[in-house]
Amino acid sequence: MPNVLIAGGGSGGHVAPAIAIAQALKVRECDAIIAHSTRAIDRKMVDETAFQATALSAKPLSLSPLGFAQFCCGFLRAARQTKSLIREHKLKCVVATGGFVAAPALWAASRLNVPTILMNFDTPAGKANKLASRWTDTVLSTVAWDEVDATIVPPPLRACSISTHDQRTNNIALGLDPKKMTLLVTGASQGAGTINDLIPALASAAPNVFLNWQILHLAGEGKAHSVEKAYQQSAVAHLVLPFTNEMGRCWGAADLAVTRGGANTIAEIAFNAVPSVVLPYPYHDDDHQRSNAEPLAALGGVVIETDYKALDTNIRGAGRTILSLLRDHHQRFEMQQALTFEAPINGASVIADAVLSAIEDPLT
Repeated sequence: MPNVLIAGGGSGGHVAPAIAIAQALKVRECDAIIAHSTRAIDRKMVDETAFQATALSAKPLSLSPLGFAQFCCGFLRAARQTKSLIREHKLKCVVATGGFVAAPALWAASRLNVPTILMNFDTPAGKANKLASRWTDTVLSTVAWDEVDATIVPPPLRACSISTHDQRTNNIALGLDPKKMTLLVTGASQGAGTINDLIPALASAAPNVFLNWQILHLAGEGKAHSVEKAYQQSAVAHLVLPFTNEMGRCWGAADLAVTRGGANTIAEIAFNAVPSVVLPYPYHDDDHQRSNAEPLAALGGVVIETDYKALDTNIRGAGRTILSLLRDHHQRFEMQQALTFEAPINGASVIADAVLSAIEDPLT
């Protein structure tokens, strides 16, 4: 029973794929240890699984003098931790799913001649993955990455992010009204401040549009209280949660979603066929969340809107699109049909097979 280390962390978008791959490896009777960052959201996500997990003391890459010094110290500490894990557990492969823990984990494994695999989910690839690609034997990517020789694979999804029940059952399980339509609002694992402001404001400004709707709003840790307070200005039915690992139920309950454009979120939208309005994170220089969502937009399954950061501007932009889709049942149906055009594939199994191949033949 070979042991594998899966390193990924810094946001839920790196930890969720790590969990998905670990689940697929477990089915193949292969044990996995998940190494994540020291951020609280990483710990929360892995704590709700049965997998052994540990935090690596890595820090994000920064070009400021102090930030770069912290990055270097964190890199070396995380590398030492990884080497200790490899020796203690006789690890046969190290897989990195991105984030700032990826590079030191792969560097350490390469020094001990342990097979390494790097996962990439964004186009263009982020700084952490560009650095980590120097120390990996194999690159698997869910999107094109022209700078490296990457094998394209479907996105890996956790079992809990896939809906396995009908819509009525999901609504009841979440404590929602099964007779109402459900708008899912999610800013991914850490929430999204501008989206948290936008949807309650729309509910207050246009309550008649929400008459037959209810809102399931995942606000992010530490943000649920303020979002709940904002909804008190309207009479729209709503449920505000800080975070949930049971995303499959949320997607399965949703008739429409408003989301960010992280790679994991986009993969979940596609797999669960939920018509969505995507507001890419507005502070990324490379705007990779927009790139993530563009294939689904080309299919007609999602609408991409700009997050202008200012509430009034967002109400006039994305807000109008959201209200239009709440009214337009025919368009939502067409969007859902576009997303079901091709049967989705959970890439976790494909990646798990690649891991076992690397263990059996390290030279491939």
